[in-house]
Amino acid sequence: MILTDQELNQLCQGTPPLVEPFDPSLINPASLDIRIGTSGLNEQEEGEPMPLDLTGYDPNRPYILEPQTWLLVASLEVFHIPEFAAGEVRLKSSRAREGFDLSLALWLDPGWQGSHLTMALRNTTRFRRLGIYPGLKIAQVILHRLSNLPQRSYAQTGRYNFDRRVQGSKG
Repeated sequence: MILTDQELNQLCQGTPPLVEPFDPSLINPASLDIRIGTSGLNEQEEGEPMPLDLTGYDPNRPYILEPQTWLLVASLEVFHIPEFAAGEVRLKSSRAREGFDLSLALWLDPGWQGSHLTMALRNTTRFRRLGIYPGLKIAQVILHRLSNLPQRSYAQTGRYNFDRRVQGSKG
């Protein structure tokens, strides 16, 4: 069962909150919009991705994602997924229409907490440069209520809890 706006609002105002910072205008009928934060990792031609600080970029002066390029960006929001729910992350349709794409590896297990979401963002266009900046609505989280509590939640098994910056693969 997918959680509705009323349930999402209640979770966002709980302890711990579903997301922080919480902005009620981000709640949709059955999802919660999420925004780009300030940290990223930029793919390099050789070697490891380079840290990217998006602080200072805004709608009038965005960071430019060139055609066919890829980077990791952190969400502005820090998440606390309750143990009775799991979440999926979907690109906002407006961003898809502009030429953005998100990795399909965006699943939030029960108990995933205290972390910014790391998203793999790609400019799929052939010719158009796309701009990003902190606060840009990029995706939405859809929460599903589980039929039962898991035997072991991500709080016990996860490797990405309490990450406060964008994270590359931990293996």
